[in-house]
Amino acid sequence: MSFFSDFPAFQPDPDAPITAEFKRLAIQRQWKQGSKTWRKRWNRFIGMEYDRIIGNNLRGLDDWRELCAELDLPGPFASIRQCKKALSKVHVNIVDLLECRQLGCKPRKFPSQKALTTYTRKSGKFFGKSIAKQDKLLKVLLRRLL
Repeated sequence: MSFFSDFPAFQPDPDAPITAEFKRLAIQRQWKQGSKTWRKRWNRFIGMEYDRIIGNNLRGLDDWRELCAELDLPGPFASIRQCKKALSKVHVNIVDLLECRQLGCKPRKFPSQKALTTYTRKSGKFFGKSIAKQDKLLKVLLRRLL
């Protein structure tokens, strides 16, 4: 089920970045960015998009290896544990990772947690901590924004 199916008057463009489509819907529905309604809808939306794009598809070692390759991490990785260890050192915006999976591009990696924090604050591409802590992959990629 898609987040957008709750809004039958809205026709999402499957070729557009997911954040652009959410923003378009928010404008149509007159959700003020940063408002309680906007944040609640954003968190639900991004959680559903994660499940659709990555979460439900990360089942075994090959899927973890594919993610490591997507982030240009040097392998080979003999176990999921090795993949997690390598991923724990990567600074990538989780929302960008989702969009790049959807659009077929490489997500930007940041040289430091500080650079990632600056980018995330500027772009507004936050992924809710409470959602991320429930998923084994997201726990590995989650960074505390300074």
